[in-house]
Amino acid sequence: MSKLNPKWSRANGLILIFFAAALVLAIGLILIEKKPATSEAQGQPANQADSSETDSGNTDSGKGSSTTMSVNTLPLDDLSVTAITKMSGLSFPTDMTEFLTSRGDTNRQLDLTFVIPSASAATFLADSGLPAPVANKRLVIHSSPLWKVNPPEGSTISSSQGKFGQVKRAVELVGESPGFIRARVVITPT
Repeated sequence: MSKLNPKWSRANGLILIFFAAALVLAIGLILIEKKPATSEAQGQPANQADSSETDSGNTDSGKGSSTTMSVNTLPLDDLSVTAITKMSGLSFPTDMTEFLTSRGDTNRQLDLTFVIPSASAATFLADSGLPAPVANKRLVIHSSPLWKVNPPEGSTISSSQGKFGQVKRAVELVGESPGFIRARVVITPT
């Protein structure tokens, strides 16, 4: 009877452990990918945090909005500041610059961004009926053609969210440069 070489057994053991870890990782990634799809099927956008964590009871100020929407889409034929204000209840500051919008083919989400002086941020949120932002809280956890997933290292970040009529608004305020903030906004149907 021959004995197995101890180095050969150790190498096989390490290979077995590597493949087992890879299998567990692959299964985990598959399960994580399926979770957002389940959230969307239940009517909750997969790209935002659970609204029960930060929504305040007074943000449903737009119940009388005359904008008509189907159940899961936004009326995105007109992407002007005026049309977006009417649909979303956002009150854009007059001193904003770099206003950009991006929508998907399904009209289920509108991403927008703009830059404002830091002093205008509180007025923007208050005039839009949004609660005070929570520091170091991420609500927009996806990439957009308008921004990278993560703000540059060292940037300040705060977030707020709320509802207006038939839309949900998630806003991240990211330190852009000294004295300026970039607003990253995601609007989805409720």
